[in-house]
Amino acid sequence: MIYNQKEALRLMCAKEDDREAANLCDLVYLKLRNEVQVRHLIKRMDCDIWPDGVQVGEIFFKSTSLAEYLKGCEEVLLFAATLGPKVDRALKRIVLASLAEGNAAQAVAASLIENYSNQVLEDYITEGQVQLPRFSPGYADWDLTEQKKFFQIMDCAKIGLTLTDSCMMVPMKSITAVVGLSREKSSVHSSCEICGLENCIYRK
Repeated sequence: MIYNQKEALRLMCAKEDDREAANLCDLVYLKLRNEVQVRHLIKRMDCDIWPDGVQVGEIFFKSTSLAEYLKGCEEVLLFAATLGPKVDRALKRIVLASLAEGNAAQAVAASLIENYSNQVLEDYITEGQVQLPRFSPGYADWDLTEQKKFFQIMDCAKIGLTLTDSCMMVPMKSITAVVGLSREKSSVHSSCEICGLENCIYRK
């Protein structure tokens, strides 16, 4: 599991030279690292792009932003990953003991699942096709309730990942995403470039 202090500080909204924040991140990482139980699923599927959404198998994802993002793609990767339930429990313990450590722990855990996801996808062989940045339910105009459709296609229970009635994932530190496969290199380097929330504090 790769720990990226710089990424954790960014997610914590702290400056790179903030030594107090950096020390907090290092401290909580030591408390979290043995709780991590990473698991993931990848499913490669054909897709059809429509103006108002994307057809994947028997499921239609309604989102003009997703359709624009996948323009020119004939295949996608459906991806799900989680740090596991022990991390959620550890986060609760840490935040109850210290709000400052709890804030740092949330950022560190978020950076861990991001880095794990990036590494898994980087290692996945796509036979010459270029992977576009991850695009998740809740980005841009892709409504979070569409997460239910994602779970219809992916057997996320295999990795211990479930969905609440409000479409929040359990364990909390988990990711689901669509990754477009393109025969041409994309000019899009981050899903932040597609999302309309230009003032988001986490925007890259």
